[in-house]
Amino acid sequence: LPVTSWIDSTRIWMMSTVSVATILTMCSGMLVLSAHGTSVTISNAHPRVNVTGDIMDAHDGSYNQWTSGGEWYYYAMGYGTCKQGGDMCHGCGYGYSWIGVWKSNDMSNGSWTLVRDARDDSWPKVTYFRVHVVYNPRTHLYVLWVNLNGGGGGDYAVGTSATPEGPFAFVHAVRAGRPSGGDFDILVDDDGAAYLIYTETRGHTMAAERLTDDFLASAAASPPPITPPPSPPSPPPSGFSLVGDGACRDASGAEPGFATNEPHHVAGFTEEQCAAACRATVGCADFSYCLTNTGCDGACHLYTAATSSGPPGSGGNWSWKPSAGELPVTRVTAEVWWRCYASRAPTTMATPTQAVASATAPSNTSSGVFGNTFVEAPVLFKRKGTYYALFDNCCCFCGHGSGIGVYTAAHPLGPYTYHNNVGCTTNTSLSPGCGCGMDHSIAGGTCDFYGDSLTTAQQNFVIRIPQADGTIQYVWTGDRWQSADDGIKAHDLQYWSVLEWVSSPGSVDLPRQFVWQDSIQINLT
Repeated sequence: LPVTSWIDSTRIWMMSTVSVATILTMCSGMLVLSAHGTSVTISNAHPRVNVTGDIMDAHDGSYNQWTSGGEWYYYAMGYGTCKQGGDMCHGCGYGYSWIGVWKSNDMSNGSWTLVRDARDDSWPKVTYFRVHVVYNPRTHLYVLWVNLNGGGGGDYAVGTSATPEGPFAFVHAVRAGRPSGGDFDILVDDDGAAYLIYTETRGHTMAAERLTDDFLASAAASPPPITPPPSPPSPPPSGFSLVGDGACRDASGAEPGFATNEPHHVAGFTEEQCAAACRATVGCADFSYCLTNTGCDGACHLYTAATSSGPPGSGGNWSWKPSAGELPVTRVTAEVWWRCYASRAPTTMATPTQAVASATAPSNTSSGVFGNTFVEAPVLFKRKGTYYALFDNCCCFCGHGSGIGVYTAAHPLGPYTYHNNVGCTTNTSLSPGCGCGMDHSIAGGTCDFYGDSLTTAQQNFVIRIPQADGTIQYVWTGDRWQSADDGIKAHDLQYWSVLEWVSSPGSVDLPRQFVWQDSIQINLT
């Protein structure tokens, strides 16, 4: 039936349960029920509206379904009613922003309800960009990261909440492993580890870093000063000599993400895992098995400053169980240190250096810089064991949008391989190192493909939608800056596209080249 006839024929039975505003918007957010779930139409040509029929001031951000079959949450930036001027980098958007928590049963147009501003009153009064929220399975907290602009004491503000609806309490402002962090995304992997992918805004280059176990900071960020340990509570065992000790830190200078080497400790790691975490520093790698020091035959023990319910180890004292190398502690509160004893005459043992990793060098906490330069707006996700990093040229609130460069890796920290750009028009032949966002100069030439973005959008987020058959539908979203008919930034459109995949024997699956679509269908279980 034509849409008007469909609405007329259904108006009688729908009027008692569905608002008039919802009916009027169903032409751009239609629901179709089937045995396989709900099919929802998403329009790329019309503004998104909330349950009252008002255009949503909601951009950037992340879409999350925290429980299977539950409500969808959209954590989004609002930029207010300022009017845009020019094609890019206009002041509208840089002077004011707010963070909305929206929710919907099915993400259809007209179904979104604004819950609240995500922040409580403790947050710095500055401008924010690119909010993302993840759930930490260890701490059972929802963790909000957002890019800071114009003060605040760091590049990212971080807050937490016990519920997905907030409000989120401000924890601190932090910097990542490189200065001037900008656009970003966060991936929580299957093992519960989290990874930050971000651009730094001085050279606009991309890197990924592991977050700390609490998701509140980058593990590649510079650590606090190291405090020497107190003397051990007892001398070495009879017949043993101390051949080395030091702070157990990796090459970036960060304390590893383990608590103790006690097998039964709730946060404990095996000695193999502990050694792997410290592999970048000779002394730390040797603390478990003294791998390369012939004078040490494996009598290695881990010390840590800890709080305990009582002796031994109470009051922050150092504690050691010589029989098993275990630590009777309940909570680690300070440095992790190693001490290695030998039963033979000691030989020279390398002392660990407390070096901070290079800003561009890969390590066990950072991918190092990878991919094209002059890039931003990254997305990081995992599909069938492969990690996908998507990003392209900068797009300073630009009206013509940007492309979608595709990089893949077998680990979230790389190494990453560049494949192609699926977001530029099909007749665009990019020069090496170029995308189709804003023009810029690169070594040996110029990238001048601005205006060749197929979506006229800047990448925002990839939604992961569980399917009835156990697979995942990946939905790309981007913001179409400068697209509002009335010029009001709050009214700018978004572009959504279901990622389709191309399989090649002996290679990873890759996203198919984008084509323009006035609307798409997403499938919900």
